[in-house]
Amino acid sequence: MKPIRYTIIILASITLAWLLPSFYHLLSDKSGSNVFTYYSSVEEAFCSIDFDEQEERLIRYNVKTNQEYSEAEFDSVLPLFYYRQLLSDGRFPDTIKGRAITLKEVNSKSFFYRYNAKDKNTPSIPIYTLFESFSGRVRLEMPGDVFRLNDKIEFINPETNMVDKEKSKLFMSVFEKKDFQFPARAAYGNPSTRKPYDEGYFIIDNSGQIFHLKMVNGKPFLKNTNFPENINPVFISTQEPDDRSYYAFVFDDQNNVYLMTTDNYRIETIPTPGFDCNKGRLMIMANPMYWNVNVLSSRGKECYALRADTKELVDSLSLLAPAEYDFTLSNILPFELRFTSGNTDYIQPSISFATWWVLLTNLLLVGVFIIIGKRKNMQVQVFELVWIGLSGIFGFIPCLIFKD
Repeated sequence: MKPIRYTIIILASITLAWLLPSFYHLLSDKSGSNVFTYYSSVEEAFCSIDFDEQEERLIRYNVKTNQEYSEAEFDSVLPLFYYRQLLSDGRFPDTIKGRAITLKEVNSKSFFYRYNAKDKNTPSIPIYTLFESFSGRVRLEMPGDVFRLNDKIEFINPETNMVDKEKSKLFMSVFEKKDFQFPARAAYGNPSTRKPYDEGYFIIDNSGQIFHLKMVNGKPFLKNTNFPENINPVFISTQEPDDRSYYAFVFDDQNNVYLMTTDNYRIETIPTPGFDCNKGRLMIMANPMYWNVNVLSSRGKECYALRADTKELVDSLSLLAPAEYDFTLSNILPFELRFTSGNTDYIQPSISFATWWVLLTNLLLVGVFIIIGKRKNMQVQVFELVWIGLSGIFGFIPCLIFKD
């Protein structure tokens, strides 16, 4: 019966390694503060909206000077964010810091962009929809086929599941002329009809080069973007902005973020210190004068203000909570077993270990187990001692419960 008992103890320990840390986090974790923060083109400083728990009211203030504003004053301090309200009140400015501002420019150059690690870490079905880029219609229309990229490009009719050999051959000939290296690593597009136009797909070939694929009047358009060879792209977020000033955000394996512009695919670096594309989140709130870049994590966020035209960093603000030392996670629970993560939609086991000091706790539990065994005249087995020494509290509990 020993093999069965050992199996039960191991399975129970694995279950506890999953449940105990989860319950501990449920009881001890606190949600981090994430106040609204935006760089003021008027004050040239970060301004925030926070909630005063004592007075139970919203406070709007300049982070640098701590000057508080009324709601109407705050609208004027952030005119490029609250421009709709200012326009409704008849208070929208003609110039900001001597720079002429028009409503058309604000509308075309203001956007929100959000990146979540799920975007990269969640696998997608490698079947893609290629729109007609110059359809002449106000709204984009779904094509009657989809394409896939393996060792070649193939267009398939989803109703009949048959390959359109003629169209596939037409597109494949262009891939061959452009020296595209199959198999493709990944293709990134925006397969939605809820956009003003379509820029197709950006495809990473087997050599790491990025190619731009579109369909123009039913014919293929494929161009090598000549992406820098020293940068290894791992994710591309294709965009279709109103002003057509850029194509996509590109993320590399060093957690750097780049903007691929429509100026012959020129690359601009977006400063994002502390960003981890595998775990973190990124938010960009852009206007004609400044880009507000927020790097978000479980500890809070770091804010960066960039000049819209040059992407030069002009100011930064850290709203990270101090790193707290958790005695339980570092010295009592030897490791954490998780099957779900906020960074992916898929279930997969992951283990994070505590510090080496937890081995002292494990040895202490081994001693306690020996003492309990002697007092109750139980036979202490080598397997139990070794298992408790390795798994700590997770093995200690089932070894006590599942005795012979």
